[in-house]
Amino acid sequence: MKKTIILALLSLIAVAGYAQKHLPEISYSKKPAVLSGRIIKDGAESPDTIYLRCLQPYNSGMGDALWRTAVALDGEGKFKVDIPMHMTTACTVRIGDLHFNCYVVPGKEVSFILNPRKQKVKGLSAALTFDGELPQFNRDFVYAQERGIDPTGIYLDIEQKRNMGQLHSELPEKSEKGYFNYLDTVRERIDKMIDTDKHIGTAYREFAKAVNVYMYGSMIPFCGQAIQHAGFDDEAAYDAYAERLRSRCDQYMQGDPWSNPVLSYVMWHTPDMSYATRPVKLPDSYQQCYLASKYMEQIGYQKMLLSVAQLDTVRTLMPELDSVVLAYNDRLEQELSFINKQGLSRVCSLPDGASGMDDILSVLVKPYLGRPVLLDLWETTCGICRMAFKEMHEKKMELAGRIHFVNIASENSDSATWQSLIPNYVGDHYRLTKQQLQALHRQLPCDTSGVPIFVLINADGTIHHAFSGWGNIDKMMKEISPVLK
Repeated sequence: MKKTIILALLSLIAVAGYAQKHLPEISYSKKPAVLSGRIIKDGAESPDTIYLRCLQPYNSGMGDALWRTAVALDGEGKFKVDIPMHMTTACTVRIGDLHFNCYVVPGKEVSFILNPRKQKVKGLSAALTFDGELPQFNRDFVYAQERGIDPTGIYLDIEQKRNMGQLHSELPEKSEKGYFNYLDTVRERIDKMIDTDKHIGTAYREFAKAVNVYMYGSMIPFCGQAIQHAGFDDEAAYDAYAERLRSRCDQYMQGDPWSNPVLSYVMWHTPDMSYATRPVKLPDSYQQCYLASKYMEQIGYQKMLLSVAQLDTVRTLMPELDSVVLAYNDRLEQELSFINKQGLSRVCSLPDGASGMDDILSVLVKPYLGRPVLLDLWETTCGICRMAFKEMHEKKMELAGRIHFVNIASENSDSATWQSLIPNYVGDHYRLTKQQLQALHRQLPCDTSGVPIFVLINADGTIHHAFSGWGNIDKMMKEISPVLK
C-alpha cells in the first residue's frame, strides 16, 4: 500500500513537472496579470520603490502603448500590483540599479523574491526565486539573458551594426553568399548555445529556438543593405538579386515556421510579416490578437477608421476583442466629428461618358475656370483627411468667394458614410469610380499612394502644385496664398 502511494505521488510530481516544462498556449483574458514579490532588505540602502514597464498588447497607438508604474514596497519589502495585460507579455522590473524581464500572465499571479546581497556575490539569476505562473521559464529567462544566451539581443546587435554600416566590414566575404553564410553561422551558434547549457529548461529552450527562427527570417530581406549592394552594377543584376531574395524568403517560409504556438510569445511585440511573400500560418491563439493589434495601429497611429468590411471582420471573427477595438474606433470617430450648419456643401457628378477618360482632370476643373481651385482627394476612413476638413473649416468659410474647394472621394468609401459626412465639409463633392480615380492619379505630378492628396489649380486650369499629406492650417495657407494672388 505504501509503495502504491509513493508511486502515485511520484507520478503526480512527474506530471506537475512536465506541465511546467512547456509554455502554455497564449490566450486572451480580461483579467489583469498580477505581479507580486519581496525584496529582502540589505541594510540602509535598501530600495523603497520598484518600477515596472510593459508594452501594451494590441495597443492603440494613441499614446498608451507603453504602460509603466512605480510601486512602493511595504515595511517587509513586499509589493503586489495589477498589470493591465490581456495577453502574456514580458514586463521589465527595475529595482535600484538592477533590472530584469519576466513574463506575466493575465488572470494569474507571477511572484519573485530577490536577495540583493546574494546578487552581489553570485549574480542576478542566483539571487532571484520565482513562484506562481511560469516559475521555471522566468528563472531561465533571467539566467539566459545574464549569460548572453539571448537570441533577440544577438540579432538586434547585428541589426544595429547593419544600420550603422558596420556589418559590411565584419563579413568574411562581402557578397550575397557571404551574408547568408554569416547568418547561418549565427543561427547555428545560437542553437548550440541553447542546447549545450544544461541549466536551461524545456520551456525556455523552445522559446529561445523560436526566437532564433523568427529573428533569422527577419534578417533575410536586408542582405542588400548589409553588403551595400556589392556587385549590382545595373538594373538587370539588381532585379535578379531581388528575385533570389524572394525565393529565399519563400524557402524560409516553406515549413510554416510561424505556425509554432511558442511564436505567439516571440512575435507579440514585433508581428512583422512584411518579408513574407506567401500566406502566413499563425497559431490560432495568436490570430485574433494579431488582427486586433493591426486594427489598433490603423486607428491610433495611422488615424484610419475601420472600413465597413473591417467592422464586419471585428464583429464576426474577434468575439473576445471586438468591444476593445470598436471602442477605439468610436473614440477616433468622435474626435473627427463636427457639425456644419452653413450649408456650403453640394454633391456634384461628372458628365456622362467621363469614366476612365484620360482628361478627367480638365473635366473636373472646367466648371471652375476663372478662379483658383483646391482639389482635396480623400476617403471616409482616412482620419487625417477628416481632421484636415475639421481644421480647415473656418478658413474655407473665409475664403469661399476667392477659391473653389472641390472634394473628391471614390467608391472605396462607403456610400452611406460619405453621404452622412459631406454636409459638414465646405465645397463641391464628387464620388469617383475606382477607374476614374486611377485615371485622375495618372495625371497628378505627386505621390498618389495614399490620402489626403491636395492639388492647387491656377485660375486658368493649370496645376500650380500637388502634394500629399496634411501638416497643419499654417502650412496649408502657405501653399494656398500664391494662387490667391
